[in-house]
Amino acid sequence: MPGMTLGRRHIGFLGYLGLAAGLAIGVASCSDKSGSDKFVGSWTYTGAIEPNCMGATVAPVNLTGETVVITASDSSHISVALGTICNIKFDVDGTTATAASGQTCAFDVPTVGSVTASITKWTLTVSGDTIVSDVTSTAIICPPSGTGTMTRQSTDAGASQ
Repeated sequence: MPGMTLGRRHIGFLGYLGLAAGLAIGVASCSDKSGSDKFVGSWTYTGAIEPNCMGATVAPVNLTGETVVITASDSSHISVALGTICNIKFDVDGTTATAASGQTCAFDVPTVGSVTASITKWTLTVSGDTIVSDVTSTAIICPPSGTGTMTRQSTDAGASQ
């Protein structure tokens, strides 16, 4: 019978070792897709969107001063409201948020009018109280794209982690 006791202890040890490894993997995978709290708050946009009107010279769409409000539905998903232009959902992975393609924004392009653009790529990268935005899109006419910076509004001071 002493051999059986040793066998049980050995199996018990391996069981605990497996449980510990499983918990470590579970904790690592849960923390891989998180970070929405870094984005949440009110931000002020600085930058412009290039209309990219096929061969026509059209002034950029200036978004400087637009308020951006970011909310979180959970630790890995945010919703970004860019003024009255659009409300886009993003998946968050650490300090980077990526929008699913196909969502739309309506830009008022000078001399052209309202252009509804379908997002092909939009990423947000947060660092403290600054977010860098990079967007490309498609549209029948004037597919807008551009980069900009968002700065956390002072009313949200201390909100960054």
